[in-house]
Amino acid sequence: MRVMWFRDMTWLFQSLPKEPELTRVIEQVCEAFQPRVFWDVGANVGWFTWLVNARTKLTHTVLFEPFPLNAGLLEQTIAKNGFAHMRVVRAAVADRVGEVSFRVDDKSGATGQIAEVYDTSGKSAIARTYGLKAEITVPTTTMDTEMAAGAPVPDLIKMDIEEAEHLALKGAEKMIDLGRTIIAFECHRMAALELLKSKGWAVFRVDALHNYLALPPALVGRAEAITRSLERIE
Repeated sequence: MRVMWFRDMTWLFQSLPKEPELTRVIEQVCEAFQPRVFWDVGANVGWFTWLVNARTKLTHTVLFEPFPLNAGLLEQTIAKNGFAHMRVVRAAVADRVGEVSFRVDDKSGATGQIAEVYDTSGKSAIARTYGLKAEITVPTTTMDTEMAAGAPVPDLIKMDIEEAEHLALKGAEKMIDLGRTIIAFECHRMAALELLKSKGWAVFRVDALHNYLALPPALVGRAEAITRSLERIE
């Protein structure tokens, strides 16, 4: 796994239990559903991709990462390990195809956020704790666009895109309507939860870190052992 040692050493060696509940839920989903197609939306250095890849026999994986440094590290890791079933999309996932201004932590490159989202986030938003002072232009894509281009429908998505999840889901309504995908995601804007619930999906709170699990109607029954201890968002 390729990382920037100075930047990521603390995260790797001190923060492994950072999101234990989300990790547990994703491991349970892998055990119960054996996903074959996985999308890592906001992949960063790919921690959850490597987790899922170790827990199930993936046949197709897409890692979406707009920050060029992180995307390059992902590509190096994939090449080094010969993961022919994985590819990196160097784009931010949003509600449209094009380009967008993207604010980044130019000191470490550890995080970034679509500028229009940053500008409308509250002062307590987690992205504001980072030094997101540099601004770059990155491509955008949508999940429906990726499917239209031939990407297999994902069985499981992990999404962590710093408050842009409502945009990503707006660009994934065809995928949502198919009702075949489980989504584990961080969410700070209720519009994303409301969109899923309006489509009949069940949404569960995973932890106090704003992580959620969303299930299409057809899969709710099969996930009862996973969701039994979770709070359903009504």
